[in-house]
Amino acid sequence: MPLSRLIGGSSFQSRKTILVVTRFALAVFYVLIFSACSKQSDTRQKGDYEAQTAGPFPLTHRPERLSLIGENACKECHPAEFEEWRRSHHAQANRAVSTLRDEYAFTPAREVTDSGRVHRLEWNDGTPTLVVGDQNGSAYPLEGVIGYDPLIQYLAPFPGGKWQTTTDAFDPKENEWFEVFPGEGRRRGDWGHWTGQGMNWNANCATCHMTEYEKGLNPKTGEYQSLWTRQSISCMQCHTGLEAHVATASTENGGQLPRKLTDVKVKASCATCHSRRDELTANEFRPGDSYFDHYDLTLPVRNGLYYADGQIRDEVFVFGSFEMSRMGHAGVDCLDCHDAHSMELTRPTTNNAACTWCHDTGLDGAPLIEPLTHSHHAEGSSGNLCVECHMPKTPYMVRDPRADHGFLSPDPLLTIEMGIPNACSKCHEDQSVDWAARKVEEWYPEKVVLSRQRERARVLQSAWNHEDGIADDLISIARKEPIHAWRAAYTELLTWYSNDSKVQDFLEESLNDPSSMVRSKAAYAFGESGAAGPNFDQILDDPSLNVRIAAARSFVARGESIPDPSASVEWEEYLLYNSDRPQNALLLASEAIREGDRRNAQLWIDRAISLEPGNAELLRQVAVLQSRLGNLTEANRLLEKAYGMAPDQAQIPFSLALLRAEEGRIPETIQLLQITTRLDPSFDRAWYNLALAYLRNGEPAKARESLEKATRLRNSPEWQTASDAIDQTMLGTQEF
Repeated sequence: MPLSRLIGGSSFQSRKTILVVTRFALAVFYVLIFSACSKQSDTRQKGDYEAQTAGPFPLTHRPERLSLIGENACKECHPAEFEEWRRSHHAQANRAVSTLRDEYAFTPAREVTDSGRVHRLEWNDGTPTLVVGDQNGSAYPLEGVIGYDPLIQYLAPFPGGKWQTTTDAFDPKENEWFEVFPGEGRRRGDWGHWTGQGMNWNANCATCHMTEYEKGLNPKTGEYQSLWTRQSISCMQCHTGLEAHVATASTENGGQLPRKLTDVKVKASCATCHSRRDELTANEFRPGDSYFDHYDLTLPVRNGLYYADGQIRDEVFVFGSFEMSRMGHAGVDCLDCHDAHSMELTRPTTNNAACTWCHDTGLDGAPLIEPLTHSHHAEGSSGNLCVECHMPKTPYMVRDPRADHGFLSPDPLLTIEMGIPNACSKCHEDQSVDWAARKVEEWYPEKVVLSRQRERARVLQSAWNHEDGIADDLISIARKEPIHAWRAAYTELLTWYSNDSKVQDFLEESLNDPSSMVRSKAAYAFGESGAAGPNFDQILDDPSLNVRIAAARSFVARGESIPDPSASVEWEEYLLYNSDRPQNALLLASEAIREGDRRNAQLWIDRAISLEPGNAELLRQVAVLQSRLGNLTEANRLLEKAYGMAPDQAQIPFSLALLRAEEGRIPETIQLLQITTRLDPSFDRAWYNLALAYLRNGEPAKARESLEKATRLRNSPEWQTASDAIDQTMLGTQEF
């Protein structure tokens, strides 16, 4: 039965809205097969986990399965691997509160200022407690722990099966508390406030901190009944075929071994957590599956996630930058550098061995590099360490430095041009960026690698700025790009220009790209153009789910039904599984409106607002839906509220202007559109609507001026109709 039936409606498809996938908690690399066993462990029969299945935050909800194929069933035959795993971040990723391990962090009581409010952390009758405000403030018991090193956060139970992650973190090495997001001023009602949906453990953290996790979201109520086989990441999360292996381990040659995964499938298992991505299925990924059958990878298609050269900026984790790297493209995978069980590097970086075991020997075609000659720095200096230059670290959550996995070359010239950080200046703080740029020019006159990085960075920056003529540059660079992740990014960036016939031709070609990433972005871009060709529906049968979901989204964006029943069900299930995201709730509301289902439309509208009441843009989008329902008074109230919350966001006065035009209040419409174009002079649609408003107000000369500004920004065929009307009005032959 389609999941949409759970909320009492029919098929849910809706208009495309860009999904935002929020932060995911820290996690680490994993996956390798077991070696053969000589005898079976009998510890699995002893009920090791029985006592830990009770309580508010149990170790497991499935004690029999955990006893059967959990780590205790593996450690007797695999003691070395077990010990490596036991001290890893995976083993410590999530747990219940423990007096032995946690009391010292709350004793004596500590205070930390979080978003301007004093939070007190104290130990009350055996329970760690967060008290917000003064001595009479709200008290929240803390019953779960997430993370291990360099910081840990605590989990508070909330109604509806929710667990909320504190934005107060504890540094176990320094024995002190600190605010994770200082200076952001997160307020209650914001997505990222510790009580908000952005800090909800069930939706944002648990998948990567638990073994065999099921989110258990009830789409009708928004409540969670989350289940897991084990807290933290255990053997069965990374290995497949353990049931048969454990059952036959005592037989000759270790019985039936777990299925060995290819390098690509190993990397896919790591990527499920080490990536910023949109989840396409309901916790259905299993080791051996294709990443792109379950996730849609976030690429550098908007400013703020990555720097324009591909360096990490926001918390995008590892897989995206690794997929955009030449090393990732050449076939290097996670376990070439990281141990499968400890997650530590298999070779040290302090003597460059982690890199030179390939680059000293030319292994698998790696270019030969002699560190001293290449680095121009003395032996033993930080400047002679490969990772210092090619894997610079960026701190997240204040105290968690993470290495960039794009393996880019430091380029001070891009710092001068675009403010992109470079590793040279991080070390040589006493020198100017110009000095660093001159050194790079002197030492690397060929600049083959730098030339490629610079071209990408300049094209990306221009695309983010929506500069004229950039569509041609995007097509040109995409055609010669060998790395599929970069090719996919360029293709998605063409979404803005998808009405251009040359862009549409390129998108049509890209639907046959060997990479599902590229095919999915081409399908996504077609959703904006509304001009997909007659054979477009064939990609609803694409072998990769990320492509099918993107194609389904394109049909919905054009206001069409999804013609393939299986693809339609996949789309419904995707939306409902992610209905704890405001944009998905709005998509469900929009489809309910299209189907005339006012009850479910209001249900999803209310749900969206409850998930992020402090978001002015969300209120604007809800106002548009209320307008479609005919609730103009409510639409006006929401827009006025949003405008008061965010007076600098051009979309809000623009939406108010459209509402005033619908009400026939043209002078106010003009005023609001003037405000809109002052806030965003590149808003072509606002200039176009201002031209129409001037024309309707009997001011054709001003209408002509506004339309010319719209045309300079984007030459749409739609503009011509307005131009003809202005000409006729100025000639006195038509009354608009």
